[in-house]
Amino acid sequence: MVRYYLEMVSTTPETRTLIPFTVRVVLGGLLIATAAAKLNGLGVTAVPQIGWFAQPWVQLAAAEWEVVLGLWLVAGAYPLCSWAAAIATFAAFAAVSGSLGWSGVASCGCFGLVEASPWWAFGVDVTALAALSLARPAGKNVPPSRAVLVTAGATVALLVAAVAVGSAVYGSPQAALARLRGEPITVTPVPVDLGTGTPGMKLESRVEVKNWSDRTVRLVGGTSDCSCVTHRDLPVAIPPGESRWVTIEMRVPPANSGRLTKRAELFTDHDRQPLVHLTIGCWVE
Repeated sequence: MVRYYLEMVSTTPETRTLIPFTVRVVLGGLLIATAAAKLNGLGVTAVPQIGWFAQPWVQLAAAEWEVVLGLWLVAGAYPLCSWAAAIATFAAFAAVSGSLGWSGVASCGCFGLVEASPWWAFGVDVTALAALSLARPAGKNVPPSRAVLVTAGATVALLVAAVAVGSAVYGSPQAALARLRGEPITVTPVPVDLGTGTPGMKLESRVEVKNWSDRTVRLVGGTSDCSCVTHRDLPVAIPPGESRWVTIEMRVPPANSGRLTKRAELFTDHDRQPLVHLTIGCWVE
């Protein structure tokens, strides 16, 4: 009886129209929200912040695509084409998150300061794919190739324009992204790759801390616990427009194997950015 009722409801014209509309608006809003959070430096992103995925230009490109696709879904133009693009996008996100989870990464950095396994991001992506599979827009024609080319071209053009304008005005894409996010201090490389080690081994690397503000910033301390230390070279003063190198140390914790990712902080005297968050990773044998 229940099955008959659900089948009857799902085949009504109103439902066949409402479900695709609801799914595309919800997913479009989700993509726009994550893009806005990413551009504002909140660290919430559908693209894991691990390895080269954490590079500023990758996160910027992902944010632009999320904005374009989100607006496209909400607008409802070429619904079959936007539906196919959303399927491809969330499938790619799921593939990346799933592979990171399978390789043993502890946190994907997808939810800002909240430590979350890549499997959580994978679950969100799979849920989106399931919703899309139930909300295929009505129509029999293949999505217009012109719409695909126009959308891809617009995304690439936006990215190139953003990089060009940012480099011209602020000197580099990284400086432009820092200005956009309102971050007076940035750290490179992102993330910090400490290489390969075994449980109990101490690994270290150096990061460059850049001061984009118009006043001297002091790094006054950092994380210091049983596995991670960031304050060895501190305190240090960084004049405006200059950078300093800071050593990052981590002792590989026991009972770990595969990819390990941790969060650490540097403490500053700048009221707009009292904490500089770092993502630190290594491969544990």
